[in-house]
Amino acid sequence: MPIRPEAWIDRSEADTLCDLFAARVTRTPDALAYRFYSPRRHEWIELSWAEAAARVQRWQAVLAEAGVQPGDRVAIMLRNSPEWLCVDQAVMALGAVTVGLFCADTPASNAHLIDDSGARVLVAVKARWAERILEAGDCPQLETALVFSGEIANAKRIRHADEALARADEAHHAAVSARFDDLASLVYTSGSTGRARGAMLTHANLLFNAHAVADALPVVEDEHALSYVPLPHSYERVVNAYRAMITGAVITFCRHPRFLGLTLARAPVTTLVGVPRVYERFYIELNRWLSRRPRYVRRLVAFTIKLGESVFEREQGRSRRHMRHLLWPVLRRFVARRCLRLFGADMQYAVSGAAALPYPVARTLVGLGVPVLQGYGLTEAGPVVSVNRLHDNALDSVGIVLDGIETKIGPDNELLVRGPGVMRGYWNDEAATAKSLSAGGWLHTGDKVSRLDKNRLYLTGRMKEVIVMTTGEKASPEPIEEALRLDELVERAVVVGEARPVLAAIVSCPADALVPVMKRLNLDPASPASLASSRLENFFIERFSRLLVGYPAHAQIRRVAVTTDRWSQINGLVTPTDKTRRRRVARCYARDIARLYGRRAPGDKADVSQNTNLG
Repeated sequence: MPIRPEAWIDRSEADTLCDLFAARVTRTPDALAYRFYSPRRHEWIELSWAEAAARVQRWQAVLAEAGVQPGDRVAIMLRNSPEWLCVDQAVMALGAVTVGLFCADTPASNAHLIDDSGARVLVAVKARWAERILEAGDCPQLETALVFSGEIANAKRIRHADEALARADEAHHAAVSARFDDLASLVYTSGSTGRARGAMLTHANLLFNAHAVADALPVVEDEHALSYVPLPHSYERVVNAYRAMITGAVITFCRHPRFLGLTLARAPVTTLVGVPRVYERFYIELNRWLSRRPRYVRRLVAFTIKLGESVFEREQGRSRRHMRHLLWPVLRRFVARRCLRLFGADMQYAVSGAAALPYPVARTLVGLGVPVLQGYGLTEAGPVVSVNRLHDNALDSVGIVLDGIETKIGPDNELLVRGPGVMRGYWNDEAATAKSLSAGGWLHTGDKVSRLDKNRLYLTGRMKEVIVMTTGEKASPEPIEEALRLDELVERAVVVGEARPVLAAIVSCPADALVPVMKRLNLDPASPASLASSRLENFFIERFSRLLVGYPAHAQIRRVAVTTDRWSQINGLVTPTDKTRRRRVARCYARDIARLYGRRAPGDKADVSQNTNLG
């Protein structure tokens, strides 16, 4: 095991996440904790652990004044920032439970989460966001919304957070203390019904997982980790925020993904924890940059990547040393570093999770000298189950199971997981809990794994139809397709988006019903090219958005391919029981799907495993 720094907090020093935060503040009160850019002040701001603790105490006083009691739920709708984590700590210190809301989600979806969780208090950035949520749903249990900006129309339920914090007692201390088995957070995850379900994660679940991940990942001296994956994800909180409290790392916040490149260029980031989409963007931008370079430059970069990959395989003990490896130090400095300018000069390793990392992307990164550690997990498991190690890294695998976690293979090669990180169950959903958690505490992941390697996980598929996008979001296609078929113009529909950034739909429409629409859009119904028109696509996207009101933002249809072909048993696209053969449709219209996504995602190999399921 690598030598840990003196600032490292051991498992024995904290029983809860509140204890962990307090131990970090006591251990290094004056050390830098968080860095973030303030758009109000137009400057970077730094907070020490002691300053963060003072902010937490103010929030405790504000929330206590708002009537928050042990067991109450508090919804947080803030961008990635120290404020999110300060509210998180304050809520848990009061014995209450956090509920993360996504800023980019629809008001109806967030209203559902507030209503389902029974949250009494909402902390949000803008008054307009809170008002839209209240318009989308009654949220009868929501008593107070604390907001930072905007004019307040509903003064009875919405208040300014800054005014409340200014009056708060900085010396406030919680009258109760959380226990290790207390519920810490409800983390909502998409289920097979299309509606999100709240996984109940305790302090023990999250704290165990944070320690296990910290033990598995490399120790970096003076670590600066970048936080950009939305904090409502347990993945971001555990692998970045809570792990940083253990190791003493500094968190640099990127408040919005569009500022990611700028933040990486201006901040001394050593560790990037992300979802495949950020690495795909780098891959796409690199290829775009290379397309404008002379041919000899493209060849030089291709040779560098191939050589870097060979050096990587040698370092992993899977190949022998070659004479050409002597060129690597020179090429790494003068070629690879130039290609990696978007990642900054200090990057030491990257972690990819929440979805499959396309193999060409992983190969390119390691070929340029950036170790990529792919992992696997799910919210219900706390969330991380496995991750590759720096010196035991297989690009086509999702890693080695974390210490303290048990796995076994069930019927049909389904991966079952058991350990201290597994959730207590689903909030107010005993039927779903009984279906996911079997006797003995085994969690059914719904993912199939290969039997070829007992020590390392290779995913080979899923038990049920769930699309995992490169953003890490999951969506069940069946309820979305059912909703789309309610449109009078749609005869059948198939939703796609695996290893892609957004969902797309292939819809079969009767030609006679489509002709009047195309004429209104000034399109020629007799021309096949009209079916690929952006006007027709936008027409359907707008119609579908009305059908999918209440679905999360990531479950909305963003691309549409229209066809007048009739899907039937004759052409093999429909089963004898009148079910659409989703995979056959996707293969049949592969060119249309490629056209919809364009260059937004690499398409060589999207799966994490090269193995077939031989089990």
